[in-house]
Amino acid sequence: MNKLKIFKLLLVIFCITILVWGCLWIYLLFVGGRQLRGVMILLEEFVAQSATLMVGLCVSATILLLKLFSSKRIRHPKQYYALAIIGFTIAGLNSISLLATPFTILHANTEFDEVFGPNWESTIPEDVKQHFLQTPYILPAHILTIPEKPIHVEKDVLFYEGENITLFFDVYMSAQSSSQLPGNGSVIINLHPGAWVSGGKGTWNMISTSKYLAGQGYVVFDIEYGLIEGFHYYAQAPDTPEHVMGNFTIEDQIRHIGIFTKLLETNFSMTYGANLDSVYFMGRSAGAHLAGVMGLGCNEEYHNGTFSPNLNVKGIIPLYSPSAAPEIFLKENKTTNPEMYDAYDLTKLADPQDPPALFFQGTSDGQVSITGVETLESEMELKGVQCCLLIFPFAGHANDFVLSTNIGQVWVYYLERFLYLTQ
Repeated sequence: MNKLKIFKLLLVIFCITILVWGCLWIYLLFVGGRQLRGVMILLEEFVAQSATLMVGLCVSATILLLKLFSSKRIRHPKQYYALAIIGFTIAGLNSISLLATPFTILHANTEFDEVFGPNWESTIPEDVKQHFLQTPYILPAHILTIPEKPIHVEKDVLFYEGENITLFFDVYMSAQSSSQLPGNGSVIINLHPGAWVSGGKGTWNMISTSKYLAGQGYVVFDIEYGLIEGFHYYAQAPDTPEHVMGNFTIEDQIRHIGIFTKLLETNFSMTYGANLDSVYFMGRSAGAHLAGVMGLGCNEEYHNGTFSPNLNVKGIIPLYSPSAAPEIFLKENKTTNPEMYDAYDLTKLADPQDPPALFFQGTSDGQVSITGVETLESEMELKGVQCCLLIFPFAGHANDFVLSTNIGQVWVYYLERFLYLTQ
């Protein structure tokens, strides 16, 4: 076999591999990684965000295969055109998340109309809108990314030492005066994902979002909390720090976050220009549950004394959020101490005095089901909490990592407006 034939064979194998990979992407787009578990849970987190790239790869691979097999077009037309149909079908199905973007936008507008009134967009001044994304999604930004504004970042600031752990935070701030920006120094306390047993601040807590919001004038605190050791998590973060691991429960994690809120009031607000009259709790997955407990529980007698009473919580932002804590991670179970269990159940904590919530959820999430989040939102609304749920069809867990994608752009568009309307 000569070198040209070897090269063509390798090229065919490469193109077929891309199409097989595209089939796997299709499966995860429609089903998620819940059934296959293992590494599929991790892959699910990148599928919808990279599906547009996969479309391009599959189209290119199909065209290349057709070129390589062009001689068969006359002798074996059925096989030739079958290859074309299969390849372009794989590419087309990978575009399903992108094609569903208009539905996401339409549904988001409906949610905002219900909470803020049908004319909510007109209540945002034009001089504020100029700082926002002008449209929910445009293709050039998908390719060229969203421009970043100058910010200042301070990392690894110690806020707690004890119980054989040390806890740090990173803070993201605008490089210009926040009073000239939509955020006006409002505080966002950002809680990382990891099933209460894994993860940490930084990379896996979507730094891109923290940077974007800092550029809009928000002071974003990306904080650590003590993690529960001794439990295996199938999507364990590879860079989970050792200095946060301990024999903790979810009650301890809330206590650690509460310690930060008290220090925010006494030590850090002046240092970083944080506006304590406008505070938001944002979190992802397990961090979303903790953010919900903080935001909904700050006016509950059970949590009295846990948080600083001088933080004016204006909203909570749970992304792919469980509604309740696993009993195994609490000091007592639901049967022996129902009051304690209810104090960490978001549907039980909700009441009309609570701040509004903005939810983010993908329909193919293999770790937190869309049904569970829809139920959580509806039950919170029945309790009198104003809620907006952004639904992203064919998106899995943690699909807000890249802000320039169709998912990321829509998320930022409505997130920055939710923040401004609730300040």
